[in-house]
Amino acid sequence: MAARPEGVARAQLFAGLLLALLGLACVQNDGSRNPLSGVGTVSVDAEREVGFRADREIQAGLRASHKLIEDPLVLAFINELGQSMVATLGEQPFTYRFRVVAEPELNAFALPGGAIYFNAGTILKAGQLGELGGVMAHEIAHVKARHYARGVEQAAIPSILAQLAGIAATAATGQAEPLLIAQGVNVALQLSYSREFEAEADALAGAFLARAGYPADSMVPFFDRILAEKEDPTIEIPPYLYSHPAVESRRATALQRAENVTVTGTPPPGLERSFRAAQYRLALLLETRRTELKQAFGAPDRQADATLARLATIEASDPAAGIALLEEAEARIPADPRLPFQRGTLLERSGRLREAAQAFQRAAILDPGVALNFYRLGLVHKEMGDRVQATFFLEQAMRRFEGQGTLRRKTEEQLHRLSFPVVSRGGFGDGEDAPGADTPAGHSRTAFRAGDERVVWWAWIAPSYAGRRAEIEVRWFDPSGALVQETPADSLRRPTVGSTLELDATRSTRHGIWRVEAFFEDDVVDRRTFRLTP
Repeated sequence: MAARPEGVARAQLFAGLLLALLGLACVQNDGSRNPLSGVGTVSVDAEREVGFRADREIQAGLRASHKLIEDPLVLAFINELGQSMVATLGEQPFTYRFRVVAEPELNAFALPGGAIYFNAGTILKAGQLGELGGVMAHEIAHVKARHYARGVEQAAIPSILAQLAGIAATAATGQAEPLLIAQGVNVALQLSYSREFEAEADALAGAFLARAGYPADSMVPFFDRILAEKEDPTIEIPPYLYSHPAVESRRATALQRAENVTVTGTPPPGLERSFRAAQYRLALLLETRRTELKQAFGAPDRQADATLARLATIEASDPAAGIALLEEAEARIPADPRLPFQRGTLLERSGRLREAAQAFQRAAILDPGVALNFYRLGLVHKEMGDRVQATFFLEQAMRRFEGQGTLRRKTEEQLHRLSFPVVSRGGFGDGEDAPGADTPAGHSRTAFRAGDERVVWWAWIAPSYAGRRAEIEVRWFDPSGALVQETPADSLRRPTVGSTLELDATRSTRHGIWRVEAFFEDDVVDRRTFRLTP
C-alpha cells in the first residue's frame, strides 16, 4: 500500500536529512570539510548533533504512524533500567534516552549520542529482567564505546553514505512509511559496525551487567530466542541480529566470558515488579493498538476546592502552614492531583527540592495527561542538578503540550540545553600568556596563594551557543558564600570566554574554597571551585 502524501513528504524529508547528517561526520574540529574519499574525524559535539537530530526525526515518523509508545509507566521502567546501568559507568558525554516502538518483533538499536530504541517485542518476550538488561547493556556499550564515530573514522565513508542513499531512494519512490525509514536507519547503523565492534559491545555488556547486579551471561537467553525464532519461517527477524557476527559464536563467547566475571552491583529495588507491570501494559497497548493508557482525572472534589480556596489566603505569608494544610487535605482526599501539585509548588519555593519532586511526581501519577505536572517535575530535577531525570520528565511534558505555545517552546529550549550543554569544559588559569600555557587563561591551576595577582576562570562554549557568548554572566563567591564580583564574561580565544578576579589586599585574606558560577538566561551553566591559601 502506498504511503499517504504526508507520510511520503516526511519520509523524503527524513531521508534527505539523514544524508546531511552523515555529512557532519566528515567535518573536522576546525570546521573544514574532508573529501569523501578521506577518513572523517567525528567530535563528541558532532556525534551528539547527528544523534539528536536523527532521534527527533525518527520519533516524529513513528509518532505519525502511531508506533511510538508514549505510556509513562512503560517509559519510566525502560528509563530506570537503562539509567541504572549508565550510572555505573562514570561521567558520560551524552544524555541517554530510551524509546519503545510498538512492534512485536525482536529488535533494538542505538543511535549515536545516546538514544536507544527497543521494539515492544524485545521487552515482552524477555523471560527475565536480566535478559532484557543484557540487550540494554549491549546497546549502551555501542554508545559508550562511540562505535558510530569510530566506525566513520575507520570505515570507508562512501559505503555508509551509499547505505543511506539506498534508504533515500526507497523513500523517494513514495512507498516508505515513516516506520520503514526508521528501520532503514537502524540497518544502516547496525551494518556499519564491524565484527570487532560487535564483539567489543558484547564484552562491555557483560561487564556492565555485572556492575548493575545481573549475571554476565544474562544475554544468552536472548541469543537463544533469536536462534529459535530464526528457525520459525513465520517470524521475521532483521538479518543483522543473527549474522553480524554469528549468534552461535556470540552465545558461546558470552558463556565463556561470564565464568570470570563477578557480579558486584544490585538492581534497583522494585525494578523487577516494574518490569512485569510494563510487560502487562505493553501487551495491552499492542492488543488495543494504542500508544498510551490515559487516565483521566474525574470531577474536582469539593473538599479539595475548599482547601485550595483557604490555601490562597495563607500561602504567601506562611508557606509552612500552606504545606501542612495540603498534607492534611491529601490524607483525606488522596485522589485529587491538584493538592500534591500545589504542595510541590510551595516546597519548591521553600527550597525543599527533593520533597517537591516527590509531590509533583504524585500529581503526575494521579493525572498523567497533564503536561504541567511533568514540566514542573523536570524543572525541579534540573534545579537539583539531575540532568538525566530532568531530560526524562521534560520529554514527557513535550509529548503532552499541544500546539506551539509558550510552555512547549520553553520545554524544547530546556531539552536542547540539557542535551547540548552551553559549557563543555573549563577551569582556572593564572592569566599568564607565556610559553607552555595549557589553557586560554594561562597555566592551569586549581589552587592559588595570597601572593598571586589574579585568578582567571575560563570556559569553552559549545558551537550552538557561540554567537551568544556575550549573554553569559559570571559570579564569584568567597568562602563565606558572599557575592564578591558579578560581570559579563569576556571573550578569549574563540570559542572560549573568561572572567578575571584580581586578588587585591582584601580578597587575598579570604582563604578557603571560592566558587564561580556562570549563568546563561538564569541557568547555571558552569560551577567550579578553587582554593585560596595564605
